[in-house]
Amino acid sequence: MAKRFVRGGALLASAEASLNWDWGVVIDGSLLAAVGPNDELRAAHPDAEVIDASGLLLIPGFVNAHMHSYGLLAHGIPVGAAPAGFYEFLSDFWWPRVEDRLDHAMIAAAFRLACGMMIRAGFTSFCDVLEAPNAAPDALEVEREVLEETGLRGILSIEASERLGTKLGEKAVSENAEFAEKHAGDQLICGMMCIHTSFTCSEGFVKRAKEIADELKCGIQLHLSESQYEPELSLKRYGLRPVEWYDQLGFWDSSVLASQGVALDPEEIEILAARGVRLAHMPLSNCEVGGGIAPVPEMIATGLRPGLGTDGYINDPFEVMRGAFLIHKGALRDPRVMPAKTVFAMATSWGAEAIGISAAGKLAPGMLADLIGIDLSFITPLTEGNVFDQVILYRSGNDVRLSIVNGALLMKDGELLTVDMEQARRAAAAQARRLWNMR
Repeated sequence: MAKRFVRGGALLASAEASLNWDWGVVIDGSLLAAVGPNDELRAAHPDAEVIDASGLLLIPGFVNAHMHSYGLLAHGIPVGAAPAGFYEFLSDFWWPRVEDRLDHAMIAAAFRLACGMMIRAGFTSFCDVLEAPNAAPDALEVEREVLEETGLRGILSIEASERLGTKLGEKAVSENAEFAEKHAGDQLICGMMCIHTSFTCSEGFVKRAKEIADELKCGIQLHLSESQYEPELSLKRYGLRPVEWYDQLGFWDSSVLASQGVALDPEEIEILAARGVRLAHMPLSNCEVGGGIAPVPEMIATGLRPGLGTDGYINDPFEVMRGAFLIHKGALRDPRVMPAKTVFAMATSWGAEAIGISAAGKLAPGMLADLIGIDLSFITPLTEGNVFDQVILYRSGNDVRLSIVNGALLMKDGELLTVDMEQARRAAAAQARRLWNMR
């Protein structure tokens, strides 16, 4: 691939960096070769292909640290009365009406639309959890085929549990292991082991999944204390809170990605920090299911660095950032918590670290060429002092005009180049009707 020079209107390299006007980047293959003033870059690389982004703010691509792409098919699905609680949401609605009905056609259609939506909104990397116990085997390969066409950087897994029996759970464990091993050397696609929770997985099941993940060095992820239901049940069953129970099994270390983490007490947070566990925070979906508000400021105070995820609920990173920026201020009645710089880091470099892509989330030589361009036509002046607030509070996915992943153009001038969104919407709508049992 020939070198590309992206001439930016302005550039914000990371949450720690300053705003620089008339800066751009040079891309060599899949990596950033240089970042700096446009005139200097052009002079140093006169033969590079020029991508004009002079009306855009260049920033690192956003990272979706936890999502369920299939969830798109359930948007607006009739639920009757609101579930009485978190477990009832799962047992009476989500499991029987959505997860247990998914097949390969539904998964492919939802995944393609989700990828298009993520490109459109500014995500360049994501970590997806497929919750479809009856869709194994080969469900992850269905997603892989779509992902290769779209050009996004993705970590794929299928959730394993024993809620429908150990046999089905073991099939999911095997599918994760086989996929992770097969795609260990891929540039854009890799696998990860995945289990559900302490209330759907036995001690032996958890240990075996972790042993396989350790053997393959692929990492493992799980849902953790998404509401008070799991801690209360864990205390009844084991006399331990979930984090303590997993700790007793020797489960926690830096290879583990825990999502949600809503109902954690201070001692559990300290354990996670001491073990170097990675975290993903979903501020919007946690509210939607009535789970609560995760103690994210307290996590950060211990040195934990959570990423941000959509959970497949609202797949716009700006909406999720606004949620993280505002919800914790309201919950703690303190406008000083969750400053915009911190939230921006969660959506970029912290998120990349959380899902195990250490070379993403910042614009610097040697980093992956994953970046986006946002329309610079802010209503009020964009300054060094307000750039993070302006991006988080006053931009949306509709303002993203450029997307580059691994050095390849996925969107230019607001036009998606790898996904036909109208076709994807039609296909997803047809599969949603099947899921809902509508003609």
